[in-house]
Amino acid sequence: MAQKNNKNLNCVEGPLYVDNTCIDCWTCLHIGKDIFKLDSNSLSFVARQPQTDEDWVQAKEAILSCPVNCIGVINDVRFNQALLSLPRMITDNIFYCGYTSRDSYGGTSYFLKTSQGNILIDSPKFNAQLVQKLKDLGGVDYMFLSHKDDVADHQKFAEFFHCKRIIHRLEVEEFTCECEIILEEEKDIEFFSDVQIIFTPGHSKGHLSLLYKNKYLFTGDHLFYSHDEDKIFASQNLSWHSWEQQKKSIAKLLAFDLEWIFPGHGGWCNKTSLQIKRELSKILV
Repeated sequence: MAQKNNKNLNCVEGPLYVDNTCIDCWTCLHIGKDIFKLDSNSLSFVARQPQTDEDWVQAKEAILSCPVNCIGVINDVRFNQALLSLPRMITDNIFYCGYTSRDSYGGTSYFLKTSQGNILIDSPKFNAQLVQKLKDLGGVDYMFLSHKDDVADHQKFAEFFHCKRIIHRLEVEEFTCECEIILEEEKDIEFFSDVQIIFTPGHSKGHLSLLYKNKYLFTGDHLFYSHDEDKIFASQNLSWHSWEQQKKSIAKLLAFDLEWIFPGHGGWCNKTSLQIKRELSKILV
């Protein structure tokens, strides 16, 4: 629960605030990119109070999706009246789940609805409202776990939906050893006719990305996106396994005509394939 007496002093006056327990996961930054900003210590604060109905929807989504509950609101009827829209469709039956988990460091989860099976990409918090909404959308057939850091409540989702969890053997630990599909080989594979699993080691040893229709890429922590800078990037400081290997994995993506990037942190972006190739190439320099 957010504590107003521990409020980030950079917050502008008003009912919405962020306290100093922020973990710099960037969740609120892409939900309410005009409301929340980062201070000089890379902690989120409220830069502008919500004004419109849509602002209050974003504020409500941010509060419910913050993995450490560091965003709060002082009683405001506009907050109570805001209609929650999670999971929220982004494009082409791709949904943003919200409800990020502290156990996944606030990593973003997506839901992909396809004719060959529905896929929950990385694990959000096992929240009753979210689970019911996913059930209404047809349920979860597969759970794609990009790497060991973003598995959170995977066991609860598997037990509820009886879905098959996908992870690479190099990411398996004690709490994921019972996953139903453990990929052994260090290569890309065709999973559905329009879904490929791309082996992208670097951030972690067995990191995976998911490619849909050859243009939508779900990257886990292989890539990030900054709304403020409108930039796709990768972090050498967060490359826990090998930065050189991560750059090779990024170079491999240049072979695809990507139009959408869905990272684990920082929100998503839609650009031309040429723009994306240019931004990926800059990382390699």
